[in-house]
Amino acid sequence: MEIYPTMTLAFVWFWERASEIYPNWRDGLRAAMEEISKEHNVVWFFDKNVPNPSDNWNGIIFWDDSNSAFFSQLDSYNCKKALCLTTDPQNFDNLKKLNAVYCESTPVYEAVRAQGIRAIKAFGTDTDFYTIDDTVKKDIEYFYPATFSPWKRQADIAHLGEKLLCVGTVQPDGVAELQECLKKGVRVEEGYFPPEKIRDYYRRSKHVIIPAIHGSERTVLEAMACGIKPEVLNDGNIRTQSLIRELENSGMGIREFVVKNYSAKEYAKSILRGLA
Repeated sequence: MEIYPTMTLAFVWFWERASEIYPNWRDGLRAAMEEISKEHNVVWFFDKNVPNPSDNWNGIIFWDDSNSAFFSQLDSYNCKKALCLTTDPQNFDNLKKLNAVYCESTPVYEAVRAQGIRAIKAFGTDTDFYTIDDTVKKDIEYFYPATFSPWKRQADIAHLGEKLLCVGTVQPDGVAELQECLKKGVRVEEGYFPPEKIRDYYRRSKHVIIPAIHGSERTVLEAMACGIKPEVLNDGNIRTQSLIRELENSGMGIREFVVKNYSAKEYAKSILRGLA
């Protein structure tokens, strides 16, 4: 990792269920912040507990969309401010208040950069956690980990029936997706699960299939880290499609590509560049 003077950084997950989900949260962002904490002081804030401004903070990083309610209090912090952007950019006026916007895919990076905002391509997965295990039997034909919601489109792949395993919480608008899966005999598991269980399902799967309208980039990288090239069915999902194209153009093996370009260490380097 590039060497910077030791910094004190606040990380904010401004969501009312953050502390509840935290124990089962094992993705690239958490792993990247843990990498950063090896050399810098990271103070973590969860839920909607408002962190008190501190003169000792060199930077504040929050994880949210461009309409985050957290923007309303940014002016109270006298330090560098950066956002790990979770969705397509919508509120560019908010993004202009930041020193850096971390973008999870090339299309989002280009959209933010086109507005004259400092965009940094920064994304990854925990390649030390999501790994290949050749001793595990491949007994799941198709796997799709995603919250049940119309934009995730489980109903579009429900015809796979018992060959398909869908795992995730059910959003208020996702009941119809769930019911269609149950009607077609899809194997369904509802709820938040320990990351070890999700990793086990990746390792046991022959195929990871993604019909989502947008998003699911984390699923793409987690599957790749486990040696599986996901099947992204929706051509309009430009963010996941861009990751697949990067893999195909790299000439690398599936896991090799992720480790080189999207490991937690690479993610951490990108985050630190935004605060340097």
